[in-house]
Amino acid sequence: MSPELAPTPDHDWITVQVAMQAGESMAPLLPLGDSAAYLWIPKNGCTTLKRAWLVALGPWSVDAAAEPIHLDVHGAVLPYTHWRSPDQLAATARQRQVVAVWRDPVERFVSACRSHLVELTTSRILAKLRNASSSGQDFERCVAVHDALFRRHGVRSYDDDSDPAAMMNRVALELPRWIPCHIDWSHHTLPQTAFLGGDPALIHDLVPMEAINDLVRHWSQAAGRPIPPAPLHVSAGQAAVDPFRRLAVSDLTPEALTALETFYAADRLFLQRWSALHAGLPSGWTPQQAR
Repeated sequence: MSPELAPTPDHDWITVQVAMQAGESMAPLLPLGDSAAYLWIPKNGCTTLKRAWLVALGPWSVDAAAEPIHLDVHGAVLPYTHWRSPDQLAATARQRQVVAVWRDPVERFVSACRSHLVELTTSRILAKLRNASSSGQDFERCVAVHDALFRRHGVRSYDDDSDPAAMMNRVALELPRWIPCHIDWSHHTLPQTAFLGGDPALIHDLVPMEAINDLVRHWSQAAGRPIPPAPLHVSAGQAAVDPFRRLAVSDLTPEALTALETFYAADRLFLQRWSALHAGLPSGWTPQQAR
């Protein structure tokens, strides 16, 4: 592995997420040979692409990825992920072509709600705290700390029987306040620029979400290894039994949409600046994504 992607063991996952909650930008890179790197962004096809990377360039066999979605795919890539600050990303981009996937910010938020909004319900939060506690006393201490954190930021957990669409619309209005309160939630709802950084010139190829299977095929051909196909959207198969998985952009109120466009304005600006640097949007982009 070339020097600019040397391991950084001090960048453990929790430390990185806390720094990103506080506003730092950190780019998670997976090496693609000696001349490129994949910058993964949560909810931007990263499960499919991490799985493809593990088969094409990592330690997995084709048989290990036979299922459409492997449950341990995210944990499996962490030992190979290199977190880079903006300055470090700039140094890497001088040696490697960096590829990333960009997704419409509103669609990305709704996707995060389908998979992770339920984590903001009271029972899910208490279960997570209980699993992380070593004793009943420790659990009570954790609950008190989280209650104080939520009060400080003006949020509260949602009742377990809350309507998912109503929850989604309320969270959209409260999004900046939720970011510092829940790592699993913030990891999936931070702006894409929190991962991409602020310089579009460092990203050689910005692939639209709808074209990730083309990227998988390219990796498969380059590695000479077949990669089983995976669905673009994994919620469809679970929608019948999980109402959160049925959430859609059409469920958002005008007020929620306005709040999301404000919160994710930097993501749209990044795409516009990247497009200007690359003389127009590549094939596969739509005017809605670039607006």
